[in-house]
Amino acid sequence: MTDNITTIGEKISNAVLDNIYQRRSVRNFSDKEVSDEVIKEIIRAGTYAPTAVNKQPWRFVVITNKQLIEEYDERAKKAFLAAYKNTENPDMVGFLQFLSKPVTRIFYGAPVLILVFASPNVINEHDCALAAENMMLAAHSLGIGSCWIGLAGGLGYDMEFLKEVGVPEGHKLIAPLIFGYPTKHNLKAPARNADVVLKWIN
Repeated sequence: MTDNITTIGEKISNAVLDNIYQRRSVRNFSDKEVSDEVIKEIIRAGTYAPTAVNKQPWRFVVITNKQLIEEYDERAKKAFLAAYKNTENPDMVGFLQFLSKPVTRIFYGAPVLILVFASPNVINEHDCALAAENMMLAAHSLGIGSCWIGLAGGLGYDMEFLKEVGVPEGHKLIAPLIFGYPTKHNLKAPARNADVVLKWIN
């Protein structure tokens, strides 16, 4: 049994690992449209994620209408602000002040919004998170940036919104994702904490 291994490796390289290590969350997008063909490929990559008992519980809503994305941006902001309006956490108070500014956009002007839902027959909701990660990695490999927008989670509780976008009853929003061609490339990853192995047991 060994417990003195404190770093993770950097000596192996291949195309898959390079794609993982180079992917960044993107919040600045160009005006270039993402084709339907590329969007479908990104979704297809999501459907190849691991899934408990092969339930494949992921369901997707794709929005490419810029006006609608802006409208849903504002609705998601309002839902988040309402949910935390009574917070006394000083860090959160400052963030809410920033978020309440009209110029603050949580979808960052992205041309594509994909909402990943779990269907009612889901056994493990983590399947949908795995699908979301597959999608973001696939997007990066195609030169497209992405970001998981946790602030938009409130849309999953907005019954009017769910009806508008055609989501049947019983579905749960897991991952609001934005996609688009980034304006900045080769973004450097923040340093990773190498001391993450709690115990290495041989």
